Amino acid sequence: MNNAINVIISVILAIAGLVMDFVAYIDGLLARMMSAIGIPANVQTILLVVAAVLLIVAAVRLFGGVLAALVVVLLVLLLVNKIDPGLTVPRGHPPAWLHLPGHPTPPAKPASPA
Repeated sequence: MNNAINVIISVILAIAGLVMDFVAYIDGLLARMMSAIGIPANVQTILLVVAAVLLIVAAVRLFGGVLAALVVVLLVLLLVNKIDPGLTVPRGHPPAWLHLPGHPTPPAKPASPA
């Protein structure tokens, strides 16, 4: 259960990191362009803040459904973990059709004589 919670949190943080990296890239690009054309630093700061807010709003609209779904899954996992902290996934033999690395592959059945 804790592993699933950690995976969901990692995905949410990865998406947030990608959004912030993109915002930083666009911010640097716009800052260089505005410096090249001679826009004063105070005006650049205002324009860059407006651009960052617009980019973040666009990212939330783009990833909003995915983030909402991930947050709902995270909250459900946290609730289940709170209700039953000892809950674990049953460990059994994987089905024969599922070939997992590290698990022995069952021997093939001999062909029936026709």
